[in-house]
Amino acid sequence: MSQFCFICSKPLNESKIVVVDRGIKTLIDSSVERNDGLFEHLKDQKSITIHMECRKIYTRKSTIVAVKRQNEIEEASTSKSSPPRTRARVNESHFCLKKDCLFCGFEASEESEKKKALNDRRKISKVATLEFKESLLKVARARFDDVAKTVTARIEYEHDLVAAGAKYHTNCFHSFLRPNTGSKIGRRQDESINLAMAEIFTYIENSDDCQFSLEELKDVCKNPAIDNRTIKLRLKLKYGNKIIITEKPGRLTFILFIDNKLDILSTVWYENKKENEGEERFRILKAAAAIIREDIQSAVFDNNDNYYDINEEITDASLCEQFIDIQQEEEDEEEREEDIIVEKGFEDYQSD
Repeated sequence: MSQFCFICSKPLNESKIVVVDRGIKTLIDSSVERNDGLFEHLKDQKSITIHMECRKIYTRKSTIVAVKRQNEIEEASTSKSSPPRTRARVNESHFCLKKDCLFCGFEASEESEKKKALNDRRKISKVATLEFKESLLKVARARFDDVAKTVTARIEYEHDLVAAGAKYHTNCFHSFLRPNTGSKIGRRQDESINLAMAEIFTYIENSDDCQFSLEELKDVCKNPAIDNRTIKLRLKLKYGNKIIITEKPGRLTFILFIDNKLDILSTVWYENKKENEGEERFRILKAAAAIIREDIQSAVFDNNDNYYDINEEITDASLCEQFIDIQQEEEDEEEREEDIIVEKGFEDYQSD
């Protein structure tokens, strides 16, 4: 079980908790409505432990509506093609290339524009080249959002936009060409984050280290769309109580894996038991050295300070071999001393 609430990312012991099992679907539905991407992880969970208050806020309808409204406001602030609220958008079944703007779907009429105040008038342009269609489709594929899908549907099967008399508001066209930088997370961004986290998981699981800095993991995927909070949350969801995340203001954030000793012991201990007693003793000592080494590596170090490289100073095989060699030399020395004493005693006895 994870030690953190997936909603607020804070430790579960900070407030009252609740185990959600039958209510998982409600959490998934709330995530889909919020468009935060967390439903991808929730759908694989049979139960999850979260803060009781966080659950109430996360699933509350009024809060979800407020979040969606905020997303719309932020998205609209990056696009000036948003139509006035006083007019209804043209139904797609009634959309007309000759009368309506290719992008916003509203009427594109010079006569109507002349009736507006000078500052509110929008310039209207007609499609003048056959290449214009292909250019729009390329931009739509790059945007991969709802606006792009709508524009694609309007022009995809129209062979000649020039002959069809297609027109558009110039400011709508310019807004369409700009990439969508709003905070709304679309499917493509969600897939991008999933791929980035897959790279991070692979990097961690193929490494012999037990400690990673957050900056180190971010450098693995080179994806600017993924932030620190997302990485920490996904790590908690995947590894649960096998990791500890240490955060200090003004310092690097570290992710520490604390459950590796058992994995090493089970792997080394049960796989290759030796029949020879001497070899078996060496194997036991080697396993003990691996656990000691893992304990040392599990200590949290600040990488900004100077410290010894544990891997350079300690290796399980070399440590064991040195220890056994020293032990063997001491035993041999004791045997030689015993032999000398016995021989000297025998010589003294004969001389008497």
